[in-house]
Amino acid sequence: MNYTSWFEQQLQASADGFIWAVTQVPAERRYCRPPKGLGEWNAARHLFHMLDYERQIALPVMQQWAGAAPAVVNWDEEAGWRANSSVAIEDLLDQFRAVRGEQNSLLPRFSEHAWHETQMTGWGPIPLSWLVSKTYQHTAEHTSDVLRMALFWDYYAREEQAGANVGEG
Repeated sequence: MNYTSWFEQQLQASADGFIWAVTQVPAERRYCRPPKGLGEWNAARHLFHMLDYERQIALPVMQQWAGAAPAVVNWDEEAGWRANSSVAIEDLLDQFRAVRGEQNSLLPRFSEHAWHETQMTGWGPIPLSWLVSKTYQHTAEHTSDVLRMALFWDYYAREEQAGANVGEG
């Protein structure tokens, strides 16, 4: 298996899918709390989480295999969200594209050996292939969450309203 080409394709395709999912949520709902059944986070929060995770954790840890010093992660996502909760979706999407682009630009620098080389990370000792697989999995997870909002918002809103009306009368 050629890990470099596989992961280049998967990271690009999964980023494209996530970005597409965010744009499928109507603009007027992207910052609104979703109905029960669709989670606690709105689409903008999912996007910020993906951006911040990849910028603060995934990319710096990935850079270890390219020769950077081990990543020292001091991640305060909630503070980051509070400071960025009104940033335009388009700006967050651009930042996400840039960070994912940095990750993809690192991939050709890794030898076949590097994909199996274990390094110490916040997850413990892991190989590079695990780290990049985790990025792919994480993207799929949040793509699903956001796409569920795009597809099922109205359904869950009706269910939530019907449940609220049961006690009336």
